[in-house]
Amino acid sequence: METYTDQYAPLPMDPRAEAYFRSLPGHIQAQINNRKHRPATYEEMVKAAEEAEHIY
Repeated sequence: METYTDQYAPLPMDPRAEAYFRSLPGHIQAQINNRKHRPATYEEMVKAAEEAEHIY
């Protein structure tokens, strides 16, 4: 059985989602980081970025 040292550590993100996130402008990244739940998949990240773009 695997044990965790930090129950609040973020889950690993999909590498494609992470790469996409890093390619976004800073103000879009900030909007995504301010969300209660950060997207974990590429599809969720694209959707979150589109939603954040509509705010500006």
